[in-house]
Amino acid sequence: MEKKIAVIGGGVCGLSAAYFLTKKGKKVFVFEKEEKLGGLAGGIKKEKWDWTLEKYYHHFFPSDKALLDLLKDLNLKEEIFFKNPKTSVFCEGKIYPFDTAGAILSFPLLSWQEKIKTGLVTSFLKYSPFGKGWQKTTACWWLKKYYGERVYRLIWEPLLKAKFGEMAQSVSLAWFWARIKKRSKKLGYLKGGSAVLIEKLAEEIRKNGGRIFCGTEIKKLKELKTKGDFAKILVCSSPQTFLKIASNLPQKYQEEIERLKSVGALVLLLRLKKQFLKEGTYWLNITDSSFPFVAVVEHTNFIDPKYYNGDHLLYLGGYYPQNHPFFKLSSKEIYEKFLPFLKRINPNFDFSSEVIDFSLFSDWYAQPIIPPEYSPPLLKTPVRGLFFASMHHIYPWDRGINYAIELGKYAAYEILKEE
Repeated sequence: MEKKIAVIGGGVCGLSAAYFLTKKGKKVFVFEKEEKLGGLAGGIKKEKWDWTLEKYYHHFFPSDKALLDLLKDLNLKEEIFFKNPKTSVFCEGKIYPFDTAGAILSFPLLSWQEKIKTGLVTSFLKYSPFGKGWQKTTACWWLKKYYGERVYRLIWEPLLKAKFGEMAQSVSLAWFWARIKKRSKKLGYLKGGSAVLIEKLAEEIRKNGGRIFCGTEIKKLKELKTKGDFAKILVCSSPQTFLKIASNLPQKYQEEIERLKSVGALVLLLRLKKQFLKEGTYWLNITDSSFPFVAVVEHTNFIDPKYYNGDHLLYLGGYYPQNHPFFKLSSKEIYEKFLPFLKRINPNFDFSSEVIDFSLFSDWYAQPIIPPEYSPPLLKTPVRGLFFASMHHIYPWDRGINYAIELGKYAAYEILKEE
C-alpha cells in the first residue's frame, strides 16, 4: 500500500506542491490552519461583489513564467489580463509619476545630472544578469555610491527604512536587484481575483484523489500520526512556525533556520464611495519617513470598480518588526493613526462621509531579510522524509505568487526524487 504525503500549509506554495504531486498519482493530504485556503494570497468577498479581493495587494508580471505555465495547465490562461497602471511617489508633500523614463526626466526634485544618472543606473540593474557581485555588498552602500547621496536620501533610503527598519543597512544588493529586474510597466491580474487560481488548484487536487483539511492546525509533527501514515512531509510556513512544528531537529540545522529573519506586514483596506488618488495612480510609494505606512495602493485605479459593486478599494501597507505595537491594535485604532497621513496625501477627501468601512490584515512573516552572502536553506532537511519550503527559499527573487508556484513545483520534484 502506497504511503501518503502530508503538506502542512494551504497557501499557494503548498497547494502547488500538492497539485503537482497528485498529478503524479501520489496520495496527498493538505492541512491548513485557517478556514480558507490561500495564505497571503487569500481573499475576501463583500456582499454584491462579483470578484474576490486579496487581503494583501497582488498583481503579476508578464515574465511570471511559473504562473503562466500553471494557468495554461489548469485551462485558466484566458483568465489573466494585463494593463499599464500608473506608479508614482509621494515626495516632499506631492505626488509625482515615477514609472517611465519620461516620468523620471520630468521629476522636478532632481537635477538633470541626477535624472540621467538615475535612469542609467536603473537600466543597468534592469538589464544586468544576476551575478555574485550582487551578493557581496549591501543595497544601501551600492545605491548611495552609484545613484548618488542625494538621490539615495530622497528616494531609496526612505523606502528601505520603511520596509526593513533598523535592518535596512543590512539588506543585500541582490534583493534590490531582483526587485528592479522584475518590475515592468505592464501588470497583470486574474478575472475574479487570485481566488480563481486557489479554488482551481483545490478542485484539481481533490479530483486527483488528494484531500484538503481546512481549520486544521498541525502544532507538532507527531500529531500527524493520528491523521495517517505519512512517508513524506512538506511544511510550507515561516521559519518560526517550522521550528515550532518540527522538534528534535539537528542542532546545526536548527541554528541555520533560526538565523532566517523577516519583518511582518500590516495592511488596512479601505472601502470608499469615491476615488482617492484622483490623478489615477495605482501604486503610490511613500518616501516621507514620518508616515507610518510605505505604500498606498488604489486597487480600483487598476481594476474597474464595477466588479466590486462600485466600491473604490484602497490598501495602506506597511512593514514592521514582529514586536511592533501596531500588531496589537484594532482596525479602528490603526485607521485613526493612519488618517492624518491620508489627509496629507489628499486634503480634499471627505473621510467622514466617503469611507464605507475598513478591514485590517496582518502577518508576522511577510518579507524575508536577505543579508549579503546569503545562501538559502535546502528544501530537504536532515530529517528523513521531512521537507521545508518558505519565502526564504526563493532567493534572490522577492516573494509573490509566481515564485510560490515555482517553489511548490520544485518541492514536489524533490519529494518525487526520493521515491
